[in-house]
Amino acid sequence: MKVSGFTFVRDAMRLGFPLEASIRSLLPVVDELVVNVGVSGDGTRALVESIGDPRLVILDTAWDETLLERGAVLAEQTDIALRCCTGDVCVYLQADEVLHEDDHPRLRASLRRLHEDPELEGLTFDWVHFYGSYHTVATSRVWYRREVRAVRNGIGVRSWRDAQGFRIWDPPPGHAGPPPRVLRPGEASRKLRVAPSGARVFHYGWVRPPEQQRIRAAELARLYDGEEAREGMLKREFAYDPAEKVRPFAGTHPGPMRENVRRLDWPFEARRRWLRRGHLRIDLLDLLEAATGIRVGEYKNFKLVKR
Repeated sequence: MKVSGFTFVRDAMRLGFPLEASIRSLLPVVDELVVNVGVSGDGTRALVESIGDPRLVILDTAWDETLLERGAVLAEQTDIALRCCTGDVCVYLQADEVLHEDDHPRLRASLRRLHEDPELEGLTFDWVHFYGSYHTVATSRVWYRREVRAVRNGIGVRSWRDAQGFRIWDPPPGHAGPPPRVLRPGEASRKLRVAPSGARVFHYGWVRPPEQQRIRAAELARLYDGEEAREGMLKREFAYDPAEKVRPFAGTHPGPMRENVRRLDWPFEARRRWLRRGHLRIDLLDLLEAATGIRVGEYKNFKLVKR
């Protein structure tokens, strides 16, 4: 079994992505790691090169600035990296996602199962979303709990929507045209059949110094809604929302992230509230989930295979 890793990134250093930690956390479980580096002016490519691992395969791409509707360019860049993978199974991380070394043995066993079980097409991972600081984890239902991050290669898997997850392009019989450039709602597709990997993804997308987070939020707004949205975001001050539902993080960070945690820190104090003005529906559903363990109406872009 050959395992490929893949990711994409642009302007990682300017926007504060923990790219090196993400790559180093994935390298121990892969035989090759495809890094799709968009044209950057901040030394992102040099950073990837400096890791110096022979398993790294660096792609140089230019993002299509006309493909900014609802983050479609993110899905396209993911697909470009996936198409270059030569492994039997492929593990995907975004540039602000990091694996924990404690989970590597479980992940390796799950990848073997994915390779050997013809009924399986992917694996889900459990998410740990940090918000505001390296010491607080988001708990509200607006943060997804699991998503697909490992797929079987060569079965038509494509990035879905804005690259949060994956689907399989599934055209109707007799379809003669080319596959869509980007797989969006309305395109012929189906959900992957998956099993849990037993591994976690530590998500650091909402843990940056506030000024850098403002710039990152503005760039993200542009990828979804264009330059006007970016300019509007840059005019606003940014502060982490103290009303965001969080709990103290009691575990350990992945090894490659620990220097980031030690070096980059800032004050964030959350206000614990069960019910918040303007969020009553979400807060009531959060209370129901806390009492029953059931997340009503949870979004699942996959089909679990129960065995």
